[in-house]
Parts: sequence; structure tokens; C-alpha cells
Amino acid sequence: MNDPVMGGKSYSQFSIKDDVGIFDGEVVDVPFLKAPGFITMRGNGDYPDVSYCNSLQLRLRTSEQYSGYRISFGNRHIHGNRHAYGYKADFHAPVGDEMMTVTIPFRDFTARWDEATGDPIVTCQENPDYCPDKETLKNMKTLSIWGEGVCGVVHLEVESISASDCDYSALNTLTNGSSSVSPKKFSDVASYLVTFAFIVLVLITIISFVKKKFEKEKDYIPIKGCTSGLTSV
Repeated sequence: MNDPVMGGKSYSQFSIKDDVGIFDGEVVDVPFLKAPGFITMRGNGDYPDVSYCNSLQLRLRTSEQYSGYRISFGNRHIHGNRHAYGYKADFHAPVGDEMMTVTIPFRDFTARWDEATGDPIVTCQENPDYCPDKETLKNMKTLSIWGEGVCGVVHLEVESISASDCDYSALNTLTNGSSSVSPKKFSDVASYLVTFAFIVLVLITIISFVKKKFEKEKDYIPIKGCTSGLTSV
């Protein structure tokens, strides 16, 4: 999904090869804003409970240096946000030939982020009310990877997305106090379920929504564009 609203020119495509999701595209300026747009791939559906975990873990690689990667999940909508839904965090994808592990703690996500740039306005550390809540972590319902707020070429290969740094003592409640569920087995199953759900759902829902991100020019403060100076309003 790209940024066609209000004349956006960014573009992207998604494919799967050898069980790896491939996200290709380019983020460019929205002409009238003279500021970078966005591209995203998203999967909707039911996701495994990761409320007893502390991080998301991505296995990925890229051949292009790009500093505007974001990941988001959930549908929480808070006062002060117009078109911004869910929790969002930045992540860095190192350039390399081999698959690498990128870990993003849930404390790095915030529900209060700038819908024009993707940058956090108030972080989870600054205000715990914006940290991911337990209800969302029990079923994220939607998961997205973005190229946003920074111009450049995007090429990202995603092998898996899973939860990590989990507290397995919480699993006792699944068996009425018993510890018969193997933590390792449960972790493996959760990891594969998240990975499978993400890849399949993204494929089904590519270009499934248009984000009303640049609804009115007057709603945005000046931001630096890719090829020009500041916008004027």
C-alpha cells in the first residue's frame, strides 16, 4: 500500500520467494507537501497471544541502506491522533548478504506517533499510557512494516517475525496451574504461527487500505522534503 492520497508518488510491491517475504519500493516526496510519503505492507487477522513476551524479533536482510523503517501493530486509537492507529516503532535493518536478527522491545512502541512522519511524539518511556496494552498483545489483529518519512529505495527480505524474551511462568495458567506445557515447544509454535500469519495475511491484503494521511494541507506543519527545503503553509 502506497501514498496516493493527495497525489503521493511513492510505490511498492510485495512478493514471496522461497518462503521469504520481499518488500520492494521507493519512498518519494508528496509533491504538494514537498515531504516524504510512505509505503507499507500489512497483514490482518488473528495473531497468537504474546502478552507474556517483551519483544518482537525479525529475521531479515536488505541490500539497500534505508533509515525510515517502522513496524506497527494493533488498532488502538488515542485522543490527539486523527489517522494514526496502533503502536509503532522504528527499527534498523543492517545491509548484508546474510539473514540477521533484529529485536524490538515492546517498550520501544508508542501509540502516540506523528501520522505525517511516523516519528514518535510521546514515547512509551515518557508516558506509560502509550505503551502496548495487554489486550492488544493478546491479539495484535494487524501487523505492518513501513517505509515512512524518509526518502529512499526500499528492499527488505523478511524470513520471520516472532515474539521473544518471554516469561514462560505465565504459561501455567493455560493448564490450571500445571506446568505440563513445554515452554520450548510453545515458543516454537508461537514463532511459526506469527510468521505464517504475517506472510499469508500480507499476501492476501496487499493494497487493502488507503491511509488518509494527508487529508488537508493546513493540518501539517512544515517538514523537510527529500529534494527541497521546508514546506510552506
